[in-house]
Amino acid sequence: MKLIFIIPFVIYAIFGMNSSLPDSTSQTTNEIRLYSDVTIDSTEIINYNIRILGGKLDVHGTVKNQITVIGGDVQIFPSAIIEGKIVAIGGNVITDKGATISGKVVEASMDQGLIYRETFSDTTFKSKDKSLNISEFSDMHRQDWFHPRSEILVFNRNEGLLFYPLNWNWDQGNKSLIHLSFSLGYRFSKNEFVGKMKLETSQLMNRSVTIYLSGFKEARTDDEYRLPLKENTWANILGRQDFYDRWDETGLRMGIGLDLSSIKLKGEFVRATQSEIPVDDNVWSLFNDNRQLRLNPIMKPTDVEYFAGLAAFRTRSFQPLSTGFAFLSKIDLVVKENDITLSNPTMRLSAITIGNMKLMTGLILRNRLILGSASYTLSEFRKFGVGGLGSVSAFDYKYQTGNHMGQYNSEIIFTDEFTKKWFFVKFFYDAGMAYHSDKLMDMGYILNHRGDLLQSTGIGFGKGNSEELNFGFNFAKKLQGNHPIETTVRINYSF
Repeated sequence: MKLIFIIPFVIYAIFGMNSSLPDSTSQTTNEIRLYSDVTIDSTEIINYNIRILGGKLDVHGTVKNQITVIGGDVQIFPSAIIEGKIVAIGGNVITDKGATISGKVVEASMDQGLIYRETFSDTTFKSKDKSLNISEFSDMHRQDWFHPRSEILVFNRNEGLLFYPLNWNWDQGNKSLIHLSFSLGYRFSKNEFVGKMKLETSQLMNRSVTIYLSGFKEARTDDEYRLPLKENTWANILGRQDFYDRWDETGLRMGIGLDLSSIKLKGEFVRATQSEIPVDDNVWSLFNDNRQLRLNPIMKPTDVEYFAGLAAFRTRSFQPLSTGFAFLSKIDLVVKENDITLSNPTMRLSAITIGNMKLMTGLILRNRLILGSASYTLSEFRKFGVGGLGSVSAFDYKYQTGNHMGQYNSEIIFTDEFTKKWFFVKFFYDAGMAYHSDKLMDMGYILNHRGDLLQSTGIGFGKGNSEELNFGFNFAKKLQGNHPIETTVRINYSF
C-alpha cells in the first residue's frame, strides 16, 4: 500500500517538480544523477536544479535552486547556506547546528507511515539535536496534549498525598512514530496505585494526526478552569482548602486528535467505571488543621460508556498581559450506564472564551466568558457550579449549582510599566449564575432571573510578567448587601 501511494509522488518529483523560487540565472539547467553521491563544497554555489536518485547529498556550500533526492539521505553541514529548496523523498535530513536556512527543506518519508514536513528559517538553525528528524516536529508529544503528564506531587482532600514517581516514555529517543508511555503513582488516602499506559501513533503532515489507546485509573474533575492544579495543591497544604470536586475513573479510552498548532481537535470513546473518592478527614494543613472539609457531591459507582470531544484555539500572541484570544470547548455524551443503553443520552457541553486587549502601554483589559449546558438528567457530581475562587469572588464555593451556567469575569490591569513601581494594580468584576432547566439550551433564563445573578467586584495587587504571576493579593466584596471583604492570595493570574 505504501509503495503504491509513493510511486506517483516519486515520478512527479523526478520529472515534474520544479522550484517555485526565482532562478538566479537567465536559463536554469537540470542535472540528473543516478545512484551516485553528490557533495557541494563550501566554495560552491548551486544555481541550477539537481535530481539525485539512489544517492546521498552532502551540502557544505550554497544552494540557490532546487535539489531533489530520491531514496537517499541529506546531510546539511554548518557551513551550508540554503536559499533555495532541498526535497528529500524516502531518506532522512540531518541538519548540523550553524547551517543557515532561508529557503525551504522538505522531507517526505514512508518508512513508518506517511510523513511530510517542511523547515523554514530566516535565521541560523539552532538545535541541541543535530538531526532534523521527527524530534523537530514533536512538540505536541513532549507536552503530551492528549494525555497530560502527571504532576509528581499532588495534595487534596480526597487523595491526600498523590505521589507520581514514574513517568516513562518510549519512542526510540523521540524518533519513532509509535509512542508508548507509562505512569504510576500512589494515592496515600486509599493506599492504592493509580496511573495510565498509553499507546499512540502519529501520521501525516508534521505528525498532526494522532491515534491513541490507553488504559487508566485516575481522578477526573470539571473544575480545572478555576485554578491550576499546582495552586490548588498549595491551597490544600497551606489552608486546607480544595477548589476541585473530583471522582475516580478506571477504564479504557481510544481516540483520534488533530493538532494544527493554533487549533486542536480531539474525539474519543471511553468505557470506564466512575466511583467516589471519599474525603480524607485526616488531611494535614500547615496553618488551618481545623477547617471543616467540604463533602463530595452525591454519586454512586457506575459503569459508563461515553463519547468525548474537545476543540481548542488560541492566537500565537495569547498571553495574560498581551493582546490575544483563546477558546476551549468540551462535550461529553454518555450513551450507556451499567450496560443499559440510554434512550436519551446525557450530554454535558461547556465553552470558555478569553479575550485580552492591550489598550496602551502598561494597560491591559482582560475578559472571560464561560457557558455551560447539559441534559436535565445530568448526574449531581457533574453539575455546573458558580461561586468561589476562579468563579465569582467573595461567594462560597459553588454557591449555586445546576445543569446550566453562565459566568463573566473582567479585569483591567495597570502593569508595572504603568505604575512605575515593582507591582501592578488591577480592578475586577465577576458575575455568574448556575440554574436548572429542562431545556437543553436556555441562556435566556439569566435575563429573566437577573435578581439571582451573583456579582462581586474588587481590587488586586501583585507582581508578575507577561507569562506568569509571581504572587498577588485580591480583595473582593459582594455587590448584593453589606458583606465583609474577602482576601485571597494568588500565585497565578485569575484566568
